[in-house]
Amino acid sequence: MARPGVLYVHVAHAAARLVAEGKNATIDSIRAALGGTGSKSTIAPLLKRWKSAHPGTVAQAELGLPAELVLAMKGVYEKVLAEATLQCQQAAQGHQAETAALQEQLQQAFVEQDALLNIQEQQAQALAAATTHCQGLTETVQRQEIVLAGLGSEKLGLEQRLADRVCEVASLTQQLQQAQVQFEHYQVSVAQQRSDERLSAEQRQHRLEHELTELRQRLGIQQTRLGELQARAHHLLQENNHLQSTLLTTQEALTHRQSAHEQVVYQLTELKQIHLALEQRHGHGAQSLAETQTNLAVSERERALLAEHLTRAETQLTELTTDKQLLLQDNAVLSSQLSESKAK
Repeated sequence: MARPGVLYVHVAHAAARLVAEGKNATIDSIRAALGGTGSKSTIAPLLKRWKSAHPGTVAQAELGLPAELVLAMKGVYEKVLAEATLQCQQAAQGHQAETAALQEQLQQAFVEQDALLNIQEQQAQALAAATTHCQGLTETVQRQEIVLAGLGSEKLGLEQRLADRVCEVASLTQQLQQAQVQFEHYQVSVAQQRSDERLSAEQRQHRLEHELTELRQRLGIQQTRLGELQARAHHLLQENNHLQSTLLTTQEALTHRQSAHEQVVYQLTELKQIHLALEQRHGHGAQSLAETQTNLAVSERERALLAEHLTRAETQLTELTTDKQLLLQDNAVLSSQLSESKAK
C-alpha cells in the first residue's frame, strides 16, 4: 500500500521537472527529487503510468532537445500541469471523500467482524460444550450399556438364584410337612407315652410314698421301742449298779440279771439291724423316685428340643419366604431399570 504522502501527481511533477532540466526520469532520480521519500515499489508503477501518458516527452528527454523548445514545452507543460494539478486536487478530494467513506465502511466492517468473531467464539464455545456434552453422553451411554449388560447378567444370576431358592423352598416345605407329620405322630406317641409314664410314675410314687409312710411308721415304732429299750437298759444299768453293790449277797440274782441284760443287748442289736434295713429300703425308694423324676425331666427336655426344632424350621421357612419376596422385588426393580435404560 502506497504511503499517503507520495501520489501520482508528485511523481508526474518530479518527472516533468527532470525532463525539463534535460535529465532522464528514473526511479532513483524521482525519489531524489521527492526528497528521498517513497519506496521504489511505490514510485515504479506511478512512473510507468506517467511514461505511458507522455511517451513523446519521455522520448525527447531520452534523445536530448534544445533548451528553447524545452522552455516552450515547459510553459505548455506547466499550464497542462496546472490543469492536471487542479484535476488531481479535485480527484484527490473525491478520493479522500471516497477514502473516508471506505474507512467508515472499513470501521463498520471491523465492528461487524468483531461481532462475527464474538459470535464465532461463542459458537466455538457452544460447539466445544456440545462436543464435551456429546462425549459425556457417549461415555454415559457406554457406561449404561456396560451397566445394562451387568444388570442383564445379574438378572440372569438372580433368576437362577430365585429358581434355586424356589426349589429349595419347595424342598424345605416338603421337609417341613414331613417333619410336621412326624412331629405330630411323635407328639401323639410322646403324649401317650408321657401319659402312661406319668400314670405309672404316679402309681409308683403313690406306692413308694405309701411304703415310705409305712416304713416311717415302723421306724417310729422301732424308735419308740428303741427308746423304751434304751430307757429299760438305763434302768437295768441302774439296777445292775444296785445289784453290783449287793453282789456279795445276791450272786444268784446277779447272774439272772446278766442273762436278762445280754438278751436286751441282743434285742437291741436286732433292732439296729432292722433299722438299717429300713433305711436301705428308704434309700432304694428315694433312688427309684429320683430315677422316675429324671425320666420325666428327659421326656420334657426331648419335647422342648422338638418344639425348638419346629420353631427353627418355621423361622427358616419365614426367612426363605422373606428372601423370596426380596428377590421378587429386586427382579421388579431390575426389570424397571432395564425398561428405562432401553427407553433412553
